[in-house]
Amino acid sequence: MTQENAPPPLDSDAVPLPRPVTAGKLQIAPRYLLILLLPVAVLTASEYLLGTFGDTSLQVQGIELAPMAPLIELDGRYKFLAALFLFVAVTITLIAMFSFELYARHTKKSICYTLVGIVGVIMVTLSFSTFEPDWMPASFESQALLGENLFRTALGIGNLPGCDPGGALTGPCENMGAYFAMKYLLDRVNILTSLAAAAIIAGMVLSLADPVGIDRSNKNALISEATALQNAQESTQRYLYCAGVLLTTGMVLVLSWMKWPGALIADPILRNAHDSVVSSLSMFRGVTYTVLILSFYMPVSLILKVRIERFKQASEAVGETKLGSTLEGFDIRRIASMEAFKSILAIASPILASAIGSFVDLSVFQ
Repeated sequence: MTQENAPPPLDSDAVPLPRPVTAGKLQIAPRYLLILLLPVAVLTASEYLLGTFGDTSLQVQGIELAPMAPLIELDGRYKFLAALFLFVAVTITLIAMFSFELYARHTKKSICYTLVGIVGVIMVTLSFSTFEPDWMPASFESQALLGENLFRTALGIGNLPGCDPGGALTGPCENMGAYFAMKYLLDRVNILTSLAAAAIIAGMVLSLADPVGIDRSNKNALISEATALQNAQESTQRYLYCAGVLLTTGMVLVLSWMKWPGALIADPILRNAHDSVVSSLSMFRGVTYTVLILSFYMPVSLILKVRIERFKQASEAVGETKLGSTLEGFDIRRIASMEAFKSILAIASPILASAIGSFVDLSVFQ
């Protein structure tokens, strides 16, 4: 019989390799949650500009519907429902992803701080999109910027089964046809929009959370610190891409309802003029969404960059230079890399969606 070779005896003089120090859950410093105010400020400024310097009492004159108006209206309605269904699926997925990460990786105190910030963001966004309180400066309905009389006239001809006698929506319909469907669905999807946007913003900010229980004076703890910083970088990129997906699908939904009634206009000159207004307004929305992404991505990236530089200095001080070299913060010199290209594409995706939508004909009946 052969005997297995016994393992060589341990060398008492050998220096053990550094191992990660076990850390607890993540804890966000309350001061970082102030970053949530930046997207709120961007949204407030955008809505104030539209409500103060845009025309919120636009009346489209000389409306005459096309002969095939009922079919054209249905065409726009089904495209709106398709865009709505896609957007709802995206928002639910992103909210679920954020909720899982929040409760699985963060302390109870961090969760409480985050939820307070999220509630604040939700209340502000709903004030602009759904509640429209009178005390808000330049409060207005979004469709008013494109002529509410056109929406009521064009979409009012649409038959809505839920508004028929005995239907689920008989009471509140008030003979508004498909116009009621648009308002009814958008008011409810705005709640999901606010939840998803707040989740994405909070998820980005939570990338700055620190592991609880790490003794940074311990040399072995540097590995755990490097792992935490690497996870933070991956988290910022993940939520950046999620923000791009959310706001791009949001732009598709916005374009679907903004272009819906214009396709029913019989006069080609009036129809083209109205379509130009839709394109301009969608471009403004795209720019707003892009600035919105920058408002929470840039501060987090710059703070993370400073942290990484400090970690590199600390690792060099104890002779662990390789740990610092594996981390890269926000650096304009990386602009030519594929990661930088994907980041720029995610940031600019709302503008790209609005620009492409301006050239895409959403009605095959025109």
